[in-house]
Amino acid sequence: MLWVSRENRIIQDSDPNNRTAMYKAREDYSADLIDAGAQPFDVFMYYWRDEPEESLSSRLDGMLAGFKPGDTLILQLPMFIRPLNLKRLIEKVHNNYGGKVIGLVHDYYPLWNVQAAQADTDSDPWLDQFSYRTYSVLFTLFDGLIVHSKRYKEALQKALDFKGPIVTQGPFSYHLAPNDQISTPKFEKKLVFAGSIGKSGYLSEVPQEWHLDVFGGEPSKKLLERENINYKGSFTPTELPSHFDGGFGLVWDSDRFDQVVGESANYSRLSYEHKLSLYLVERMPIFIWKHAAPAEWVTANHLGFAVENLADIWPIIDNFTEDQYQEMQERLSHVSKLIRNGMFAKHAALEAVLAVNETNSEW
Repeated sequence: MLWVSRENRIIQDSDPNNRTAMYKAREDYSADLIDAGAQPFDVFMYYWRDEPEESLSSRLDGMLAGFKPGDTLILQLPMFIRPLNLKRLIEKVHNNYGGKVIGLVHDYYPLWNVQAAQADTDSDPWLDQFSYRTYSVLFTLFDGLIVHSKRYKEALQKALDFKGPIVTQGPFSYHLAPNDQISTPKFEKKLVFAGSIGKSGYLSEVPQEWHLDVFGGEPSKKLLERENINYKGSFTPTELPSHFDGGFGLVWDSDRFDQVVGESANYSRLSYEHKLSLYLVERMPIFIWKHAAPAEWVTANHLGFAVENLADIWPIIDNFTEDQYQEMQERLSHVSKLIRNGMFAKHAALEAVLAVNETNSEW
């Protein structure tokens, strides 16, 4: 039997600071695998730094009450609880049930923030809720991993010397609200940005001829004063797609307009951003950095354009026609359906389960 972690936490959607796609990606992944026949493995988010071993063992026994010998568990990572709890959980699955544990890696922070990882020398890697030094030891306890891309796989293998199977997933799922309908987006010569405005310094530097719809937390006064930028507000990840009406989706991380730089830019070489799935589920063509991990997939499947610099984008839009936009809709519609139905997640999970159980030697 297959199990998938399902986190239980209290989220106040009315607080704009909680309107993050991180939780939605995890919830959608759990829902996908449960739809495919997996059992939910409920993990309650709590932090008790000095929890006695007896208390923890009893808690884990309760969580594993339905587990059977030989079962496989997929844990979504990182999980923001005491790392020792995860270590003990994995050990119980291995030692008490002869089972397997697969890590679905949303983020491996030492790859994302190298400087912070190198500077992390004070925290207790097992007892503190967050420590970069935990990751390399914890991840090697897993029987297999599921990651964003081939590049992510190669980077993890180098960082961890991981010997087990590592399966690449590609784009994340994106579930819509129950009554939302997918319709053909309008052809408009504009870009749509949804994400962390504060971490996207290039937005305030875009040329006047650009037209942008911007979604996210409250922007700076400087950005609001730009006539070519239309700030549309902040919405929960489930509400957000219904506020798109057309144009082209922008998947770009950089601190500056004139060159691609910064921590997030480097990480984009490895990762599939959740916003990529957000745009594609609404059938919007994509503009993405040429060196980002999904760029080849985007262009090979005729879902958008991969460019070297932000300055390369507007000439393409300026010369684009409505007929060309409509021609892309057939392929975009197909991929939108795959993303909404969680096909990439389900396929990668099945491949990983077969690999760790040695049913399929090709991984």
